[in-house]
Amino acid sequence: MGLIRFLYGELSHEALVQATFFSSLLCFIVGVYWMMRSLKDSVFASVVGLEYQPQAKMFSLVVVSVVLVAYNKIVDIVPRHRLFAVICGAYSALFVATAVMLTSTTHGLVGPDGQPIPPSPERWLGWIHYFAIESYGSLVVSLFWQYLNSQIGAITGCTLVVGSKRFGVPQLYGAGGLACLVSPLIVQMYLCRFPPDEFINVQPGLFEGLRLLIRHPYVLGIFAVSALFEVIATILDYQMKVLGKAAYSSTADFASFMGMFGQAPRLRPPPPLPLFPTMLVVVVGVVYFVPSMWCLFGVMVAIKGLSYALNNPSKEMLYMVTTDSIKFKAKSWIDVFGGRASKALGSVVTNTFKKPVTNLMFYGSLVSLAIALGLLAITSTLGRAFERLTASGELIGMDNEQGEEEKQPLKHAAAEDEESPKA
Repeated sequence: MGLIRFLYGELSHEALVQATFFSSLLCFIVGVYWMMRSLKDSVFASVVGLEYQPQAKMFSLVVVSVVLVAYNKIVDIVPRHRLFAVICGAYSALFVATAVMLTSTTHGLVGPDGQPIPPSPERWLGWIHYFAIESYGSLVVSLFWQYLNSQIGAITGCTLVVGSKRFGVPQLYGAGGLACLVSPLIVQMYLCRFPPDEFINVQPGLFEGLRLLIRHPYVLGIFAVSALFEVIATILDYQMKVLGKAAYSSTADFASFMGMFGQAPRLRPPPPLPLFPTMLVVVVGVVYFVPSMWCLFGVMVAIKGLSYALNNPSKEMLYMVTTDSIKFKAKSWIDVFGGRASKALGSVVTNTFKKPVTNLMFYGSLVSLAIALGLLAITSTLGRAFERLTASGELIGMDNEQGEEEKQPLKHAAAEDEESPKA
């Protein structure tokens, strides 16, 4: 209790119970995600082939976009706690079924002779497995974003994957599927303890979130902060995996290598918004001059940690000056569609320069550096807009009493840049 009081101040008993429920929920969600994420590329490389990963990321944009449109419609008609149970139940069934198929000597990892089955793009199980994990990370994890409470889940999930040779890849897959069922149980227990109030009303419509995203430059700025980093991460991630797959031939060894990610310590949140892209410029420069597997591994650990410590907290704070419709509708498009679109764009780069590896390292690093510099400019402008909105009490997405559109703070921030040298 002393530690809790030191970290969070005085909490009532009810608030502490609520925090415990949500902490447990986030722990299981993120734990399952990091376990499956660590298995995703190793299984895909063994079943389909790592050279097809850029295409898989591009196709996942289409798959997740279809899922997102359906999700936005369901949000209008289904209570969120029921929607959560349906989604987790569906993914649980899908992951368990995939685990069973991975043990098959026809469609799985090992043939009747005990030898690995050669990878082939015609092996549909690898594609389904990849799209399932991609969409799980987009839909479920993005709805429960948080840094502090997700740490134990992320570290535990990845630690299990590091021991994939002991547990077995299909067995870990099945465990992830069963663990998905724990989250709806926690939600149900929470609702029994704290009956829900009337849910917040948001503007209905399949594409309402997309309309809000396009309509407001401030929200487009949040989209850029969220998406551009993922383009860089996708390029660096593929560079590392190409070198890692060459060094670790077996599925279990490669999965163990990938599972080392989530064990890296994270930093604490969250200074200024432009600090994260500044760090990106630095680490991309390091990769450009030292293009080795372990350098890329260190860089990926660093940017993942910095993303949790700097980028995510700052990005979530930007929603404080937006309406509920933007928070619930536009945010789903930013987190889900934006994440998939940015990975697809990054995959276009890696697919273009994937052979030879020297081209991948050289041109991939140049593209990453250019995007990082652009992101630095966007975050600087967006940060000033946020400060102005906070000071004035305005909300993005809220029309004024005369029916005029809300002020466009990004334009004002850009105008300040032009006037400042004259001052």
